[in-house]
Formats: sequence, C-alpha cells, structure tokens
Amino acid sequence: MSGVFLWLWDYVNKKWVKAPAAVLTIRKTGIGQVGTAEAHTLYWISMNPSAANSMLELTDATAGGSGVVFDMYHATRDHMHMVLNPPMFFTNGIYIETLTSFTSVMFGYI
Repeated sequence: MSGVFLWLWDYVNKKWVKAPAAVLTIRKTGIGQVGTAEAHTLYWISMNPSAANSMLELTDATAGGSGVVFDMYHATRDHMHMVLNPPMFFTNGIYIETLTSFTSVMFGYI
C-alpha cells in the first residue's frame, strides 16, 4: 500500500484506526434519526440557531426517550461549528431528541 495516511489512536479498543478522508453530511431541521439507524462516528456538528436560547440534545438510539449523551445550549443566535476531537462514537445511531430554536443542524459522520 502506498501513500500517506493519517491514523488516530482508538483508546477504547486499544488500536490504531485510519482517519477518514471524507465524511457523510446531512442537514436536519427537526427531531429524529440522523442518517441510518446503525453505528456511526460523529466528527463535527454545525449549528444554525433561529433564536437565542436554543438547545440541542442527542441520544445514542433509534427512537426518542433514551438518555442524552450530548447536549448544547446557545444563549445567543450565533452560528457554531464544533469539531469533536476525538470523534464521538454512537453504537445504535445518532438521534436528535431535542431541537429547540434551530433553523438547522448539520452533521459530519461516518
């Protein structure tokens, strides 16, 4: 194999994993499943609040009602792009449990 590769240390599984060259992107405007209901690794989130006091809650699930694993609150209407380093692993799927006062949220995942 030739070329240059970027490797990341997976401390949970104690092994090196090849970093992706690209991620899938999806824009969501309401609660529900992000992509397909299966394991995903979340690399970044880009949030566009429609008003101040916006809130986002994510669960590792395929339906509503599970425990929140990621939440974000914005006191202002400022856009925010967040790179998750290290990326966040979801076993069952990425599910938007709460999406209050957002125009949209974009996800970069594999």
